[in-house]
Amino acid sequence: MEKVKVLDLDFVFISYQEPNCEENYADLLSKVPWAKRVHGVKGFDSAHKAAAEKAETDFFISVDGDNIIDETFLLQTLDWNKTDPKHVHRWRAKNSVNGLVYGNGGLVGWHKETCLGMKTHENAVTEQSKKDFCWTVPHANLHNCYSTSVINANSKQGFIAGYREGVKLSMDRGNRVEPTQFTKTIAKSNLIKLLTWMTVGADVEWGQYAMLGARVGCYDLAIANQPCHLELDILGDTFEILRKLALEDGLAQYKGSIEQRLGLAIPELDEAASKFCKFTQPLHKNRGVQDLENQ
Repeated sequence: MEKVKVLDLDFVFISYQEPNCEENYADLLSKVPWAKRVHGVKGFDSAHKAAAEKAETDFFISVDGDNIIDETFLLQTLDWNKTDPKHVHRWRAKNSVNGLVYGNGGLVGWHKETCLGMKTHENAVTEQSKKDFCWTVPHANLHNCYSTSVINANSKQGFIAGYREGVKLSMDRGNRVEPTQFTKTIAKSNLIKLLTWMTVGADVEWGQYAMLGARVGCYDLAIANQPCHLELDILGDTFEILRKLALEDGLAQYKGSIEQRLGLAIPELDEAASKFCKFTQPLHKNRGVQDLENQ
C-alpha cells in the first residue's frame, strides 16, 4: 500500500511517571478513541517494544506521556513514495517551557519491524545508542509540528526533561566533545537549542527547573565527563539530591562553570525577558506532512 491515512493507524500512548499523563491520555482518547496505552514499562527501548507489540498496524504512532496532540495530524495522509516506512518518522513538537519547535517530545511514527529490532538505551550494544534512538536507528526527521510537549507539570518533570536535552544537545552525533572544542564542534543549531533550554523559561511555572536540568546535564557530560544515565528513575534520584540546593544558587553555580569551561554566555533572563525571547522566535509554519526538516 503506497498511501495510508493517519486515521487508519494505531496510536499507542507511552507513559511512565509523568505527573500529567492521565489528563494527557484522556485528551488523546477524546481525539483518538482507538488509542492504546503502555504504562509503567521501565526503560525507553523496552517501553517502545511493548508499544510495538500492542499495535495492530504495521506502522503506528507513539505519543509520549507528556504530549498533547494537534488534531490536524489526524487529517493527514502518508505517501510511502516520499519517505521510507521502515525509518522512524519524527515530527516536531512545541516545548511548553521555552517555545522551541523541534523533534524533542514530538509524535513518532514507527514500523513495528524497526522498533522490535532496534537495540537502544537500556538494551544498547554501542555507546551512541545508549543515549537516544536518533544516532543508530534510521530516521526521517520531519518539518511539521503536530503536538505540544508539556514538561512543566511539576519541578521534577521540568528538571528531568531539561537534563536529558542538556546531555543530548551537548553531543556531536552521540559522542562527547572535549571542553576546549565544544563551541567549535557542536552544531550551531544545537548550540542555540542548548542555550535556549538553559536560559528561557522563567515566565512559566517550574520553567527554571528545566533550565537548571539543562545546565546540569551539559555540565555532567561536557565538563565532568560523567556517564550521564538518562533513565527516568536515575534522573529522579539526581533531582532529589540537587533539590537540596536553592534554585537560584544551583542556576548560578552551573552558569559560572559552563561559561568558564565551555566559553558559552548564559544570560539570566527574568520573566519579561523570557517572554520576549519566545515572542521573537521564528514563527513555525507547517508544510507537507512528510517534508523533511531541511528541505
